[in-house]
Amino acid sequence: MHDDSILPTEIAVSLGLICNIGAPLLAFWVAGKLPRFRLWIHGVAFVAILASPLTAMILGLPDLLPEEEESSGARFAFLPLIVEAAIIVLLYCLAGAMLLSQSVHSAITDWHGGGRLSRTAPRRAAGAGLTSPKAPKRDR
Repeated sequence: MHDDSILPTEIAVSLGLICNIGAPLLAFWVAGKLPRFRLWIHGVAFVAILASPLTAMILGLPDLLPEEEESSGARFAFLPLIVEAAIIVLLYCLAGAMLLSQSVHSAITDWHGGGRLSRTAPRRAAGAGLTSPKAPKRDR
């Protein structure tokens, strides 16, 4: 078999597994330093995780000549990487859904006037319940 891949399959899979864990950790660290670009940073990490199995396959599988056949287990070597990428993408989607639901709840609460939807009564301004000094006092 003609093996002219860039990386051996085992190294490509290991590198992909490490990068799939490192990309979100790096995104959280950089987003802590640059909170203004938090959404873009996590978007780049999300795309990197989605592309990691394909990138590992491009780097790890050899180019085959037309008359050659690949081994039967060549594609199964990337199964752990695909499963890990799917789990991390699912977790990113769940975190995004939670963030979106909090944002929608906050927007609805602000739109309805702040405290009307909550169970507690809104706080009164200082001195709102006091009588004015111009009111006459009654003597008994």
